Amino acid sequence: MKLPLRLCLLLLILPVFHSAVAADFWRSEWMVPESAEGKKLIIRPIEASDADRFFHSYMTSQKWLYNRLGWAWPSEKSSLEQNETMVSYHLEQAKERTSFTYLVLDKEDKSIIGAVYMVPVAASREEKSGIPRNAYNAEISWWLLESAVNDNLHNDFFVLLTNWLEASWPWRQVLFPVSQSNDTALQLLESSNARSLGRDLDAEEKYFSYAISRK
Repeated sequence: MKLPLRLCLLLLILPVFHSAVAADFWRSEWMVPESAEGKKLIIRPIEASDADRFFHSYMTSQKWLYNRLGWAWPSEKSSLEQNETMVSYHLEQAKERTSFTYLVLDKEDKSIIGAVYMVPVAASREEKSGIPRNAYNAEISWWLLESAVNDNLHNDFFVLLTNWLEASWPWRQVLFPVSQSNDTALQLLESSNARSLGRDLDAEEKYFSYAISRK
């Protein structure tokens, strides 16, 4: 059966259009960036040997983080065993290229002052907030210790993170989900080139779109 010319053209265009709008989290040919280094901070992948230090780091700001992140974490009942399982899971995800977890280190003493999480956009973003998943390669979240924020290292961190995204990552557009309680992160994003997408009142989150320009 001979198809009408218009239908033939549409069938040819559709696959091209789909590949153009779909944003992959990861492709096998992409190289995972190893680290980023600024004047005061280093961002590098979490390692198995970091587990104990990682736990003791975030537990020094347990209540402060719990009240700001909106993740129901870290709990005051968090344990070393739970932390070990969590770190192992992060390492497995990185190995499978299904998500990436990085530590934020103070460059001077190499202490762990935070973490960055790069994961595929959650399906619930589209279902509950109308955010199209295929418009974003990833969603990125982070935490920094209370002491780091008090030392204004959040400004250095955000500059380092965004410069790193532009210089080393293959992505074009990312989503920043932020708890409405996280004043520090909200201030950073609202004063940046990120575009506000609105909020989810039930989740008490705000969403920001960030276009990555290539350097």
